[in-house]
Formats: sequence, structure tokens, C-alpha cells
Amino acid sequence: MPFDDEDLTLGAPALTPSAGDHHGGGTDDAPSLEDALGDEMQDFRLFSSLFDKKQASGKTLRRGEKDFESHGTRAQEGALEASRTAMHEVLSYTRRHKPKDHTRAWYFPDKWVDVPAEEEREGEKGAGLFARERVVAVESEIKGPLGQNTGRVVTGLEGYKHTPGWLKTWLLPEEALYMVERGSLDLWWPARGIEDIFLEKKVGEEGDDADKEFEDYELGIPLSFQAVYSLLIGADGERGKVSLEKYQVYANLRRTGYKVMRATLMPLPPPTPPKPPYQALWEWLFTLVLPSKNPQSSSSSHPSYGPLVKPGLYRSYNQIFSPLALLPRHKPTPHPSPSTPAAEEPFNIHYDVWKSSTPFPKTKPPPPEFRIAVVDARDSAVPTLQQMTALLERCTPWDPPEQPNPNQKGGRGGGQQVAPGQVYRRLKHGWRNAVVAVVDRGIISFVRFGEMAFGEERLFERIGGGGGGRGRGRGK
Repeated sequence: MPFDDEDLTLGAPALTPSAGDHHGGGTDDAPSLEDALGDEMQDFRLFSSLFDKKQASGKTLRRGEKDFESHGTRAQEGALEASRTAMHEVLSYTRRHKPKDHTRAWYFPDKWVDVPAEEEREGEKGAGLFARERVVAVESEIKGPLGQNTGRVVTGLEGYKHTPGWLKTWLLPEEALYMVERGSLDLWWPARGIEDIFLEKKVGEEGDDADKEFEDYELGIPLSFQAVYSLLIGADGERGKVSLEKYQVYANLRRTGYKVMRATLMPLPPPTPPKPPYQALWEWLFTLVLPSKNPQSSSSSHPSYGPLVKPGLYRSYNQIFSPLALLPRHKPTPHPSPSTPAAEEPFNIHYDVWKSSTPFPKTKPPPPEFRIAVVDARDSAVPTLQQMTALLERCTPWDPPEQPNPNQKGGRGGGQQVAPGQVYRRLKHGWRNAVVAVVDRGIISFVRFGEMAFGEERLFERIGGGGGGRGRGRGK
């Protein structure tokens, strides 16, 4: 039951967008940031007025003002009814492809089904071809920025030269679905074989428009958006299909301006050489009697009893903190450990991502700026340490942060001065890093994981490490 101050007059609307009618004292000024971020309804009348104008997609909609209380006037009822009518017109609007921008494609899922996996990765155009996964053939070349990293021409495969569909641009399922969704591609279901589809242009150009239209529908039928989803969305690992979660991440990255391609297998460096054999019994007995050297200390051994730092005069922090380094810390290495297992789904790299300002050809992409793994929040849990170690060491390259220049000196202590921001930047960058896109029923959250080594930031060796000045102190 509504409260008294929320009672509505019978037969009158409760919410009325009135961007066009400023009966509520509104002005024609642009909405403020607070209004833009608020939960306000869009003025569909303005949206509807853009249909008959050119370049309507480049314009933004102005948000209307709400009437939270009904006062039963004809002006308010008329404004609400006009907004409702415009909303129905907008929702029932049929998108049409312009003749000059019309790009048609055909669905042929079995064209490259017999291509061996080794041959499609070692073809003429290099790795990343994924010929067996390309199921959509485009009639004409994709022009503009959209085609810079969308689709590949399948060449270099033995036994497929000069066959129907040769030298055509073929799309992956996520690429085709994204182009259909944004209205840049018209996907058709073929009624005849691929040899008839790509020969119809030569026949159609000789006839008139009526014959050409009849021939088009004789060769196949256009697919609806729902049919395209049912053909291209499937389970993980299903050939010629992409999972819904992976497509949502792909479309989100493409809409925000990134260049996205399927990830290829990364060549791994040789594993770490095996450890030396165990010591003999007499060597182990000597280590119990004689004090052993600490690899992290500077030519000093840990005493069996007493203070680690003896009282005395010290001229460097290094002489104080080095004996205190007792616990072993993680140290990243460029060679993965032999005991590290292989990466398992879903914690595996699925997409390579570049910024929009990075120019490169599709056949020879540079190293990606981001590597993204897609995870369904409903079917997986928080990754374990073993899963993250396999993801970072087996699927991401060695990318250490920039180290400080050892020749740079300064400061009163005579040692190298390291700004705290540089330390934080190196720790944030890490030695290896990957991004995990967690999809929870359409809501995407990007989480960055990295291999870090806090023990490598030995600040006492860099700040005031020399003698004199602030580096002088007395142990206590």
C-alpha cells in the first residue's frame, strides 16, 4: 500500500518525461552531471525525430525531466502519451542496410572442418588463423576501421587453393555476431552450395534489379538476429561456436575501442634445469657443525644464539638489514618451474587485446598489451594458487618491470635515491600479469592478477646505502 504522499490520482500517470514541455519550470540548458548520472527516463520523442535525419547515430539523446506527482492536467497527460507513442515507434523501428554500406555474408560451417590443427597454425600467414573455427564468409572486403582486425583471408593451406570461397574474408563466430549486432553485416543462410553462392555475382550483374532480387532469395534467405545467436552461440570447445560469456567480453572490449583477437599459443622458454643431487651424508654432517652462509646476507653468518645485529657502529643500512633477512622470499624467474601444471579451463588466456591507437596488420600482430581469460562466475570459484601459477607461468610471457639505474647516485647518504612511486609502479606492473574477466549473468568485472616479488625491492640497499650522512647509525 503506498504512503499518503505517494498516493496517485486515479487515471493520471505517475512518471512523465517532459523534456519537450517545460511546464515544470525546466530550462533549455544542457543537463548537469548529476542529472546525467541519475536514473532518468530518456525522451523518446527526440529519439524518434532523428529517424528521418542523416547521421542520427552520431547524436546523443537528451534526458528528460521527471514529474514525480500527477496533477491531472491535459498538458501532462498529452506529454506522457506523446512519449509513449514515440517509445513504441522507436522499439518497432526496423533497421535497414544502406545500399552503399551493405555487406552480406554466408554461413558455411563445414568449409574448413577438415583442416588439420597443425596446418592452420603453421600456414602462410602464421599463427592465429583458426581456420577450422571460421564459419562465415563475407562477399566483399570489410572496409573502414572495423575491418582492420576483423576476419582473415584463409590462404596457405594445401589442398584448398582455387576452391570456392578461396581469397574470401572468413569470420570467427564472435566477429560475425558482433558485426550483425551492430548492424554492419547481413548474414544469410545458403540454400545452395558454396560454389553457386560465390558465382552468382557474375550472373546477377547481367540481369535487371528484379532478376537479381529473385536470384538472391533463390540462393538463400536472410537470418534474423535470434537465428544468428542460435547458430553462433554454443558451449565451450564446440567448433564454430563461442560461449555467451566469451562473446559478451569480446563485444564489450570492441565497443570500448580495443582491438581484440583470439589468443594464440605462446612459445614457452625451456624449463628450469633440475636441482643438483642431494648432499652426501658426511657433507650434511659438516653443515650441522660448521655455520653455513646465508645467501641473502653479505659475507656474514647467522649466529646460533644471541642478537642477529650486534651492538656497534654501522655506516650503512645494508650491514643492519642483511643479517635480518632470514625468511626465504619468492623470486621470479623467466623459466617456468617443471612442477607447474598446464593451465586448465577456464583459467586460460582466451583473448589478446591491444589499444585502439596500436596499428598493426592482422597477419603479424605485435605482442598484446593485455591478455584476458574469461570466467563464468556461476560455474567456477575463486582460483587457487596452483591455478593462478599455471595461468601466469604457462600462458603469459616474462615481462619484468623496469629496474632503477644502478649508476644513478644522489642524496646525502651517497646511495641511489628511489622514489616511492617507482617502487609502487614496479610492484603494480609485476613480472607477469594477466586479466581475468569474470562474467556474472552479463555483468563483467575485470580483475588483474600479477606475479610480484616484494622481497626484490630491497630498499635498504638503495636508500642511504652508502657511508656517512643519514646512512650512519648505531645498532641497539
